[in-house]
Amino acid sequence: MAKKLVIKTNTGERIPFLRGVLVESLARSGLSFHDAYLVAQSIRGGLGDDVEISADALKDRVASEVRKRFGETLATAYERGSAVQRQIMVRYAGEDAPFSAGLLSRSLQACAIRRDNALETAKRVQDHLRKMGEADIEHLALRQVVYEHLQQHCSQSAADRYLCWQLFRDSGLPLILLIGGITGTGKSTLTTELAYRLNIVRTQSTDMMREIVRSYLPRKKVPTLAYSSFEAWRGLTKRGAPGNDPDNDALVLGFLSQFSAVKKGLEATIYRAVKEGQDLIVDGVHVLPSRLELDIATDQAIVIPLMLVVPKRKTLAKRLKNRARDQPERPASRYIQGLDEIWALQSYLVSEAEEHDVALIVNSDIDEALHALLMQISDTIARRFPPSSR
Repeated sequence: MAKKLVIKTNTGERIPFLRGVLVESLARSGLSFHDAYLVAQSIRGGLGDDVEISADALKDRVASEVRKRFGETLATAYERGSAVQRQIMVRYAGEDAPFSAGLLSRSLQACAIRRDNALETAKRVQDHLRKMGEADIEHLALRQVVYEHLQQHCSQSAADRYLCWQLFRDSGLPLILLIGGITGTGKSTLTTELAYRLNIVRTQSTDMMREIVRSYLPRKKVPTLAYSSFEAWRGLTKRGAPGNDPDNDALVLGFLSQFSAVKKGLEATIYRAVKEGQDLIVDGVHVLPSRLELDIATDQAIVIPLMLVVPKRKTLAKRLKNRARDQPERPASRYIQGLDEIWALQSYLVSEAEEHDVALIVNSDIDEALHALLMQISDTIARRFPPSSR
């Protein structure tokens, strides 16, 4: 897509179109962050191949889109408060970038700072920079401003988490997140949310890996791959019913057979990301950090294993039924029939996690689970990059 510019009509000055700035402006007008993002995304796509557009024309487009989606009140609020502001540039080594309160808010949320506090802090920082009257600011000076505003208006712990994240990013080490859990624990949903907040573009599902391996390996080579993780025991050549022998459980043996088939691919994916210095999130039931060879990755990256858990059997059953409505290709009946096996598989994964000090994240509420994930990630980063090392 061609680069788009906004012309500041009163001076003719050209400034870049930034989706984050538009999101911030829409959020100030009363839209939720999610709705503001959708509008900004629509406007960006609708610009097509335009190289330039006037500020007034852009304002009209945005107001029209808000009016169509959310009505006259919010559209009027946007029109009254959406004047184009002169951009403050942040100086980095070798390049400058426009300051964006929207992007700052997202980076603060990555530090496990609650959304409302992140938005308020970003706005305070923006107001502070505008009152300074300077056209640019050095990035370490901006970091100090953000840190002090978090101290004053949020908490010392939030300020320290922010600083730890900045020290980590200065290191250049990639972040590798390994998120395990049985079907129905919300892995895909939480992975998507984490990827957005942490600005991670690479994600990989072990379910996809299993499908790839199954496509080129003959069924007789690894017969367990023909089944879902909780049914893999059906592919064992010698088996009993799951749970008959706790020391030689068919359910676990079948699952581990599948894991062995995807293990090399999973390790290769992680090593490739580490080699290229790219952040990565891997999610799936086959994420078993205790059985992966990650010594090299651990030395050259921040590797954080996490295990999602559904606390109640009834909650899991309800989620599986609800998921079937959104994903007809995954009928609930098969999962409900296999609920005993799914629940037993979670018990095994939890015991593995506890034995190897993998953090357990209870997902009873999606927002709270996301916050718990971000806190666990931030705590791990703080241990590696303590704020006292600034």
